[in-house]
Amino acid sequence: MFGRKKVQQLKDEKRSDKLLEYLSHRNSNIRVDALIAFFEINSNTPAELEKVRFVLKDKEQIVRNRCALLFARYGDTSVINNFQEIISGGSPGEQVELLRLLPHYYSKDDDRITQILAIALKDKKTAIQAEAVRTIGELEMETMAFYLLDFVNHSNSRIRHDAVVALGKTKNSMGLDALIGSLTDSSAEVRKAAEEAIRYIGDDRGINSLKDAPFMLMVKNMNESVAKRLTTVVNIGKQRKECGLPLLHKACYDEYKSIRLEAIKSMSLLRSSQSISTLIELLSDKYYDVRIEAIRALAKYNTESALNAVKKAMNDPNTNVKNEAKKTFSAMNLRMSSINDKKY
Repeated sequence: MFGRKKVQQLKDEKRSDKLLEYLSHRNSNIRVDALIAFFEINSNTPAELEKVRFVLKDKEQIVRNRCALLFARYGDTSVINNFQEIISGGSPGEQVELLRLLPHYYSKDDDRITQILAIALKDKKTAIQAEAVRTIGELEMETMAFYLLDFVNHSNSRIRHDAVVALGKTKNSMGLDALIGSLTDSSAEVRKAAEEAIRYIGDDRGINSLKDAPFMLMVKNMNESVAKRLTTVVNIGKQRKECGLPLLHKACYDEYKSIRLEAIKSMSLLRSSQSISTLIELLSDKYYDVRIEAIRALAKYNTESALNAVKKAMNDPNTNVKNEAKKTFSAMNLRMSSINDKKY
């Protein structure tokens, strides 16, 4: 404790020279305290700050991380490589601090920043993922809109809201279907954010959807009772309403199995290539009959991604799913081989 008190005393006396000596102290916490104190009393003298750059190679990660985060507040691009270490192995507090610093001091055009955010989105901690989503929105990173799509249907409504807001800020029209689907989210806050995001992007297709009375009636029905949602999902397929495709994709995350099943059947009728990724996700549904229905829907497509997904389903723990996948894979493989033969 004496060492930490001494650091505080040196800070009060603005003794930079002595604080430098404490950056070699055997206690890593004291080195961190000395580093912070040094930055505080030399915040307006960049030349002085250069004297502590060697700390970026300290033997302890906690010291290296603090040094990088302090330099980050000056927009120092030379420490970006240190950010990889922080986002991959730093404490949750350090990770959050880094993500909050990025929009203020760094450019969205730097590929290294994109890599850091991609790592954060895959973090096992929900709080870090959520912070990364917000950071992407703050940076208005159009190129990362694709990554945000994974969070629009997250089980946590707060993350869904932040993902929808971030998608809007990217102004990337590739997120429109997800945003239109979010008009039927179970959370009123998410629904409101989705509408605002669509208007913010300003794409004609999105704006026209909001002005389309029949479509908005479908949206209204999808926000009401289970019976109305079920009827709406069925009718979208029967009436071949392609404009309702985003609503079907969103319905695949409905809490009621019956709605998910009917959404799959309607997607199968519309047979849009945009539905393949959603159908593949449904192969992980907790109910085996939903997984079987997804396999049957994927059978309608002649794509490698659909074929490979069905092949993977052949290892499903449920015998009924496994048998359906084997039968479907055999038929799909034969059909696609025949199509390829005719090309040549």
